[in-house]
Amino acid sequence: MEFYYNSNMAIHTEWKCPACGALLAMEDVNMAADMVLCRSCNKISKFSEIVQEERDEEILDSIPRRMSVTKTARGLEITYKKPKGAGLFLLMFSIFWNSVICVALFEVMREMSCENLFELLFLIPFVLVGAGTFTGAFYVLFGRMTLILTPGRGELFRGVGSLGRRQQFLLEKDSCISIEASSIRRNHEVLNKIVVGQPDGKTFEFGTGIEEAEAQQYIAALLRKMRG
Repeated sequence: MEFYYNSNMAIHTEWKCPACGALLAMEDVNMAADMVLCRSCNKISKFSEIVQEERDEEILDSIPRRMSVTKTARGLEITYKKPKGAGLFLLMFSIFWNSVICVALFEVMREMSCENLFELLFLIPFVLVGAGTFTGAFYVLFGRMTLILTPGRGELFRGVGSLGRRQQFLLEKDSCISIEASSIRRNHEVLNKIVVGQPDGKTFEFGTGIEEAEAQQYIAALLRKMRG
């Protein structure tokens, strides 16, 4: 195998071999094949993975805002909470909306008859919208997304308090973990998602509700670090 030196990589010369920890020489990097040779142990490694590990260490140096990381008996617990501004807006909107609907319902119910039964049925979608906006406001204000990570495994919780949905997924040693564009749009902007490869060839996807790019990158770096 032929290796060559890329002058664009000269700014960083302290890449280490993942097998023996010896420093890697940049002239032993084959960028086209994405490989690097360690002359100390003769192991060939993927250069992109070594670069990603180094970048992950830099990302994990600081915890993004609205995120907390703690060690618990169950594992490493990462909690993300949405910004409260959107929740307050939804709450004020739902109060105004539901107030108007309650007045309309009161007027219809006060003069209940077969003739205004249609009016009552007509108001049902508006009642559902009011209930939905109030539920959304409550979730944004008090909800959370929590990841519990142990080597090789992860659990995702989304909900309020102890009420919500829990999903299990695997973090295998060679699983691919990336940030990709999702099919969800908000204000004409495509939202990104975190994608975790699973042993059966499928993927576990989440994170479109995380608004900050640095928070998504931090979680992806932690997931790569916790691969078993």
